[in-house]
Amino acid sequence: RRAFSEAAQDIAGSPEALAAPSAASRASVWARRVIRFAAIGAGVNVAWMGITSKRRKRALEEKISSGTEKPFAPRAESMARLQSGEAFDVLVIGGGATGACASLRLRRLLGRDVAIEVWEKARGPGGRMSTNRLETPQGATLRADMGAQYLSLDGGDADCAEIADLLVKGGVCAEVQASLLSDTPERPSGGKWRHLAGAHGGVNEALKFLFEQAGVELHCEKRVASLDRQQDKWRARPFEGSPGVFDAVVVAIPGCGTGGDNLNKIRGGWEAAISAEQNRQLLAVEHDHRWSFALYLPQEAAAQCDAFFGSDAVEKVVDDPTLHLLCYQSRKADVIAGAKAGAGVVVVAHTTLAWAKRNARASGRDERLLKEVSERVAGTLKLDGPIARAMLGSKVITWKQSQVTKPLPTNAATGPCMLLCADPPLLLAGDYFTESNFGGCVRSAFAASDILAKALKGELPAAMRAEASGGGGDGDEKGKGKKRKGDSSKGGSDRSKGGYQSWNDNNWWGSGDGWSSGGWSAGAWGGGSSKGKGKAKGGGGYKGW
Repeated sequence: RRAFSEAAQDIAGSPEALAAPSAASRASVWARRVIRFAAIGAGVNVAWMGITSKRRKRALEEKISSGTEKPFAPRAESMARLQSGEAFDVLVIGGGATGACASLRLRRLLGRDVAIEVWEKARGPGGRMSTNRLETPQGATLRADMGAQYLSLDGGDADCAEIADLLVKGGVCAEVQASLLSDTPERPSGGKWRHLAGAHGGVNEALKFLFEQAGVELHCEKRVASLDRQQDKWRARPFEGSPGVFDAVVVAIPGCGTGGDNLNKIRGGWEAAISAEQNRQLLAVEHDHRWSFALYLPQEAAAQCDAFFGSDAVEKVVDDPTLHLLCYQSRKADVIAGAKAGAGVVVVAHTTLAWAKRNARASGRDERLLKEVSERVAGTLKLDGPIARAMLGSKVITWKQSQVTKPLPTNAATGPCMLLCADPPLLLAGDYFTESNFGGCVRSAFAASDILAKALKGELPAAMRAEASGGGGDGDEKGKGKKRKGDSSKGGSDRSKGGYQSWNDNNWWGSGDGWSSGGWSAGAWGGGSSKGKGKAKGGGGYKGW
């Protein structure tokens, strides 16, 4: 108030100043005015910060009292909760193949001693096992697998074989003979490799089943904005919805890259847990880029499709300048069901790497590109008449990070995953540690879950603990995927400067049916099982999961 009064007097001007308005006196008057009004602004800002801080504190207290927000507790209390039979809270970020397998493994290892939440950005689980659906005017449902066409697992690996048996016995997947599939460079073959398809027409049904078996609390359309360490916990904040506080976190989304949802998009103090060497390894991972087009055609197109694919094949390599692979999705569904549905024809086209590179800056909603690819498909299948007028519908996804072409080297201590912080546990898992097939996701997810369970029980070996950077305690060269952008030398602070990066929204999702997870019942899983060696078999790919 005193500064404001003096400033007002300066504005009015003293008689002496008005009588002799020299240049020096005018400059002095205006300098005092600027300083005093700056003081006023600073005082108002401090007062407003105090008011908002009190408001946030009251809001947090209300959330804690209502049960929508969990207060922090020391690690000793968490250990006491485990010993008393109460559960740890674990967050799995990502509802794809790795997230589903990690959830299942954690349930098997910790039973009722863990409460698992899964946050998935899309409208349903899937990731690169996304399945699109179209309802026909006749009431039938047509499905198209937009990424992985099959779940490929090495039957010689004990963990992979167990997951494959579980999915087949659960009735959500069926075995597909390798002779019906195309011999692509990306798909592993030979030996004891097994290839599964969705028994009801979509591969993402397998993930829904695994989440049900794990008894998770699944939150769809909940994308993580930031992850921060506070008082031996991890606080995760979504872009929309309530935040959560967790004892441990598994990040099961794609690694650093150009995709619409990956490690680069999660901000917060967790970046300080990444060492310089870990950051170098994460940046060295390479992916290729493809587009996927689902074309829903009338039943009249079945004759031309049958002639192109032959009597029993469900996919065929094309490799012209635009198309790499055509998948006869509706025949795949008929083969699994043992009868022809006759509700329509579904063909999924995967583009070549060269075509995707030429159109890297384009949007998945670009009608010009949809027309180009659909006409190319029509010419390849020898369909009569313009396909645009015949199509019942279409779906496009741009896979910015499609197949892993250069994974991280396997760590001798932790295996195919990355331990960023031992206490509280924070791990990274995904096919970028192994290979781009479902078996690769299983191996990375199981390795991360095994380490997390040991960390929660206080049984983490010293060699593994040494691999962790300690969650940002030292502050030396921390940060992820930014080539040292925004580094800080102060320990424990958020290294990410510049805020949230814009992200490409081409990876939009069409499958929107909701589903509810079934509860896990006691005795659903017995004791632990022997863990396979999980050696990489090469190849992989989004078509051969």
